[in-house]
Amino acid sequence: MYNGLKLNINRITPSNILGNLSVILIIVGFYFYLIAEIVFDSFSFRPAFLFLAYIFFLLNIFITGKIKIDHQLFFYLSVSLIIYAISSPFWLVPYDINVYLSAITAIVIINNYEFFLKAIKVFIFCTLLLAFYEFVTKEYLFVVERQTYLGFRRLDEVFFGGLSGIFRAKVYFEGPLALSQFAIGAALLFRNNLKLLYAILLISIFANGRLGIVVCVGVIALYYFKRYDIGSFILKPKTLLIILTSFISVIVLFFSVLDKASIERLTEAFNTSNKGNSDRIQFWIDGFKMLMHTDLTHLIFGNNGKFESVYNNNAENGWLTLLLNNGIVGFVYYFIPIILIIIVSIKKTPMDVFYIFLFIFCMFVQTFHLGASANLFYWLIVFSFLKPHK
Repeated sequence: MYNGLKLNINRITPSNILGNLSVILIIVGFYFYLIAEIVFDSFSFRPAFLFLAYIFFLLNIFITGKIKIDHQLFFYLSVSLIIYAISSPFWLVPYDINVYLSAITAIVIINNYEFFLKAIKVFIFCTLLLAFYEFVTKEYLFVVERQTYLGFRRLDEVFFGGLSGIFRAKVYFEGPLALSQFAIGAALLFRNNLKLLYAILLISIFANGRLGIVVCVGVIALYYFKRYDIGSFILKPKTLLIILTSFISVIVLFFSVLDKASIERLTEAFNTSNKGNSDRIQFWIDGFKMLMHTDLTHLIFGNNGKFESVYNNNAENGWLTLLLNNGIVGFVYYFIPIILIIIVSIKKTPMDVFYIFLFIFCMFVQTFHLGASANLFYWLIVFSFLKPHK
């Protein structure tokens, strides 16, 4: 008993405290900055918390004299700042650093990865409870005002409800889309935790995020396919019963939680005649046109902010937006890890390739790399595929 007590005490060291604090500061800075904006009228909340997180991380390295993260990965993620320094002078909006700064934030998280996983699990359940509260009360916890493609608007329940007037939870995010992106990232990160996956699916349902629901259901389906091989469906009736029961439960959940308008919105996810989808396709076309007429310098280094200045929106496609904003250099920097994890997975865990293709698909439909927190998930998901093979 005394040895166990001594072991637990030894784990509480200044370096562990600093490392854990850096993770907490990043989570708070990324997900509660909008609350600070409303309550304190402050726009420096997230940068201040990130700065403190980096300081604690550096102090941690100074005390221990080492980093836990793989040195090759540390070097690759650190290169993002060099790419930013080289590319940004060619950009229309040179100060937008999220795409590259989040790689540095990922270093801090990966260096304290196990604690992060514990902390974010708690955060996910808190998010679920608050999303459920919003869904029941049909009222947001808070509302912000932003410049949109429709002009300066109050991002309230009516704005996100659209013509159908549905309610879409958002919790502490700017809007339901960001909450849905969070659900996508969390589902891919915790793809081997079934209980958590169902909690994340509920979050995407409350947000009425079509892609989020599709991805969460897809990840859950892949979990079962990975957990039980296809032959077991026939050879083990009990396994088939579990899968069938889970499928029916999801269907019942959809129809019991969502109203008719919400269900109709989900069925229009792949309907190209739907206005939202046709607008997205038009942004893709406009993005490709701009890309084809881009000069060589901006084709290589990108021209961040150019597309948005013309169309008052991004290209609604993560890979295309990456090419437009960050050029071939930025695109290659982001895509090399994808190629690497595909190769590694094919050799060692072939089933993971389906998760990776789902991840790639998400970037086609949404700009998964643009938001600071979503971008962080990008690198953490990549790391989660590499980690089992270290």
